Amino acid sequence: MINFLLSVRALINSVTYRFILKPVIFLWKPEIAHNKLKAFGKIMSANSFGRSVLKFLFYYQHKSLHTVVDGISYSNPIGLSAGFDKDGELTDAYPAMGFGFAELGSFTGEICPGNPGVGRRLFRMPKSKSILVWYGLNNQGAIAISKSLKDKKFTIPIGVSAAKSNLTAKFVLANSIADYLKTLQAFTGIGDYFTINISCPNTQDSEPFIDKNNLDALLSAISKVREKNRPIYIKLAADLSEAEIDIIVDACLEHKMDGVVLTNLAKPEFNQEYIKEELTFHKGAMSGLPLQRIATNVVRHVYRRSQGKLTIIGVGGVFNADDAYEKITSGANLVELITGMIFDGPQVIGEINRGLVELLKKDGFNSIEQAVGSRNPLF
Repeated sequence: MINFLLSVRALINSVTYRFILKPVIFLWKPEIAHNKLKAFGKIMSANSFGRSVLKFLFYYQHKSLHTVVDGISYSNPIGLSAGFDKDGELTDAYPAMGFGFAELGSFTGEICPGNPGVGRRLFRMPKSKSILVWYGLNNQGAIAISKSLKDKKFTIPIGVSAAKSNLTAKFVLANSIADYLKTLQAFTGIGDYFTINISCPNTQDSEPFIDKNNLDALLSAISKVREKNRPIYIKLAADLSEAEIDIIVDACLEHKMDGVVLTNLAKPEFNQEYIKEELTFHKGAMSGLPLQRIATNVVRHVYRRSQGKLTIIGVGGVFNADDAYEKITSGANLVELITGMIFDGPQVIGEINRGLVELLKKDGFNSIEQAVGSRNPLF
């Protein structure tokens, strides 16, 4: 009976979003729509009644989805990716929507306006099920955001994504490291884990921490100031060669980082998995379906390269339970999404979790932890 009611709820939510809400939302420019929906989310989650409505519409939970990763308890493995909540404003909404965790940011040491053209830095590619992103790390800066979150009581695990301020095209190693450390220190005691984003494709100085010497210097500095019992994950770019991936993975193991986030956005020039006519702006990088295969392949490779010793958060092209399960069985401990929620509606979170329960049963698993890497054996 419960499954029947959940199926009816999912159908109503899906039809409502597809035929009523989405057509209205897609009338607005993507960045404007994003800001309006965030404002609505803040209103809905500001009081217990609004949160109850969100929970009634979207929430789903099951004991088989519970997992513990690096000492942190997750009610389910589906999280919000960094890039959606750049100023950490919606932390009360995510638990009610059914997310098992949420990664905020990326935050930078300095206030960062992002790339020019406010209101025109996102581009929908509906046939490709993708969003072309050219934000450039816009956020209010680590100091201001950490102050606003200092006294918040989070009810799900919260990740803090730290990136280097996108203010100049000139790369200075010492200044860049100091910028990361400023964010880490500002968020001391706030949140549950850190992600070090060395892979933003929309910055002026590109991705300088692909270089082994630069990366060693950064990770050494982080190791000296890291909080006890607070995992640190490194976020990799999507368009790296296997040799470059191996350098980063080996450095993570050497410097005792806890894991990796795989992967950031896909640059169109290195990708063939989108409808070419939809690419109307020739800067930025793509989320969603064009990233799906790349990210999953990187998950498989890193899981084997690290011999399962690194936690993996898989992100990119997750629209349904099969997509999430493929990343998990390839080696991901946790999975993040944004684009699936944009194209298919917020009900996908609960539906992915509900589908995961069925996929676990089908494979004879009692928990998500048993499924991790099950189709990508290490030996």
